[in-house]
Amino acid sequence: MTTTQTPNDDAPSSPADSLRDAMAIERAHPTLRQLALEKLRQAIIGGQLPPGARLVERTLCDLLGVSRSVVRESLGQLEAEGWITKEPYKGPTVAVIDEDGVRQIFEMRAAIEGRVAALSAHRATAEQIDALEVTLVAMTKAQAAADVEAQIEAIESFYEVLLEAAGNELMASYLAAQRNRLARLRRLSLSHSPRASASVEEKRQIVAAIRHKDAKTASELAEQHVWNSSESLLAVVRKDAADSDKRSR
Repeated sequence: MTTTQTPNDDAPSSPADSLRDAMAIERAHPTLRQLALEKLRQAIIGGQLPPGARLVERTLCDLLGVSRSVVRESLGQLEAEGWITKEPYKGPTVAVIDEDGVRQIFEMRAAIEGRVAALSAHRATAEQIDALEVTLVAMTKAQAAADVEAQIEAIESFYEVLLEAAGNELMASYLAAQRNRLARLRRLSLSHSPRASASVEEKRQIVAAIRHKDAKTASELAEQHVWNSSESLLAVVRKDAADSDKRSR
């Protein structure tokens, strides 16, 4: 006669089970504050809340359908992240994109992306290089359709593959932390600058250098691409600043 063994509920748990219980996180839905914060951040990135726009709490409460305390907390977080500024007697406004801030971001980008391209030339697999080519096709199609959203999506996909090919998690983490800021700058550039086709061609040359495992050329092309993008964007920023000055007179 055989007996069936049943689990003993009183048996001590294994070390692995104890660790799992201690580290378990209860997954919860995003809070209203998190949702409001992301909506406001995306509205700034997307240009629905343009640089210099006043952020009136009552209006934002109505638009978001949340309480004033939620809006106030969200604005405080956006100020800490540099998305908005608060001036005496004026209240919070969307931060203006200034030349010095753009220059600093692109100086860091040039240093990192040049190295990323060089590492990719050494480490990229054939599949990753093919994936880079696919993103270039997507960029070209989006540009032809004048679809800014699709262009940004394709550009972000390009850099995701490039960073994966480089195999350096610290560089990837830094650029990931700058993703929202870069998206805002890219949107501004794509909306006002005629450089889109030149930008795709520059990326195409970078990919060609990576395919030929030419790290030096890939690095130089990547750095030059960043500087070209910087000059184009700075021209847009200067024009916007001049237009803003004229409107304020």
